[in-house]
Amino acid sequence: MTDIRNEKAAWETELDAWHHERDPWSLEAMKGSAYMHPRQMLRELERAMPAGAMVSTDIGNICSVSNSYLRFERPNSMFAAMSFGNCGYAFPTIIGAKLAAPERPAIAYVGDGAWTMSFGEILTCLRERIPVTAVVFNNQQWGAEKKNQVDFYGKRFVATNLENPSFAGIARAMGAEGVVVDKLSDVGPALRSACAAQNQGKTTVLEMMVTRELGDPFRRDALSKPVRFLPQYQSYV
Repeated sequence: MTDIRNEKAAWETELDAWHHERDPWSLEAMKGSAYMHPRQMLRELERAMPAGAMVSTDIGNICSVSNSYLRFERPNSMFAAMSFGNCGYAFPTIIGAKLAAPERPAIAYVGDGAWTMSFGEILTCLRERIPVTAVVFNNQQWGAEKKNQVDFYGKRFVATNLENPSFAGIARAMGAEGVVVDKLSDVGPALRSACAAQNQGKTTVLEMMVTRELGDPFRRDALSKPVRFLPQYQSYV
């Protein structure tokens, strides 16, 4: 147990000191940006997480990083797509979790790409009276795919840059609450307010404006050449 506690403490110290990504692409991408660093934003979300919360995380670059910033004191609290790769997973999953445990705060972490696949379920929340909170990371890119294009394709970007509408505005137009958050000091209060609003039956979309930094990919070997173990396949590359 002592070894586990020491390792956990060392990891927490590392996370506290990791204010932004450090790779060359991210250092260049953050220059001149007025938006929040994703890691700092995730830390603020963690600090503001209400007791007993359930969190679902989608696939994608920021969402894969977010798993390191989640802490839970009870079981059945975290729902992650992990290696299934099913984009758009988090929002409908947290709706189902809220239906099963309506007394618990329910929060979905979603990248902007995955959000465009799933935000129609806002209408499900409103129609069926299932209040949840969606935290949408708006960095105007398909981050996981873009990371592969940085690492494997010489920064030749194809279909990974996005021009997003106002996700908070869309939420309000659909009848939910919508809030744009672009300052670290507003992250905690926005999450606490959105979770409290669930008690009044309100679904809230928090649109987090973050830089285009790129964390490590979920699978470092995603585009590596396969290893052929069977003799009949040795000639295939």
